[in-house]
Amino acid sequence: MNNISIETQFLKFPTSMISDALDEIGINGAISGVAAQRNDQGRVVGRALPVKFEKKNKDPKAWRFGGGVGKPLEQVLKTMSKGQVVVMDLQGAVNATAWGGLASKLAQKKGVVATIMNGTCRDLEEIRECGYPVWAIGVCPRRSRNDFTFGSINETISVTNVEISKNDIIVADQSGVVCVPEQEINKVLELLKKISKQEELLEDQVLQNIIQNWDEL
Repeated sequence: MNNISIETQFLKFPTSMISDALDEIGINGAISGVAAQRNDQGRVVGRALPVKFEKKNKDPKAWRFGGGVGKPLEQVLKTMSKGQVVVMDLQGAVNATAWGGLASKLAQKKGVVATIMNGTCRDLEEIRECGYPVWAIGVCPRRSRNDFTFGSINETISVTNVEISKNDIIVADQSGVVCVPEQEINKVLELLKKISKQEELLEDQVLQNIIQNWDEL
């Protein structure tokens, strides 16, 4: 009986290899255009908490004075829990952000694994200092509450043509971010074992300069 958690099993494999396994079953799980906001960021694995903010100019339901946490983000911070990866879709906006230092510290305190932004983040110095993992398109100091309002949480979202649903597996490392649909977890893990073994054999042959037939690996 295998008592190793699903998350721990995925932690062994780089995102590039997981993407290869997903490709084998016809799934594009690679979220393009986002990067780790720390150069020394290690690999993380968690269950998806999908969040969507909608574009809406100066929605009074979103507004709150000053900096801190806007009303749309407040709902996310109250919902997120230990072991989750917050995946926030701001439709790739680069002129404002909903995630910063305070949200990172709150997430870290609750045991949230990481945040993936289809958009930007801010307070990068704080994020790096506290060590909370964030992947984003880039950085922007401007708050989002004048341009965005709350859309949905725990409902399926689409980020760069990748569908992300509640409890999907999210893996992120220096190469990027991948999403494994919950219903495909076991199939992908089996493929990863085969691909990993294949790559070990290939690397050994490359180092020894003895590759004879690429198709026999």
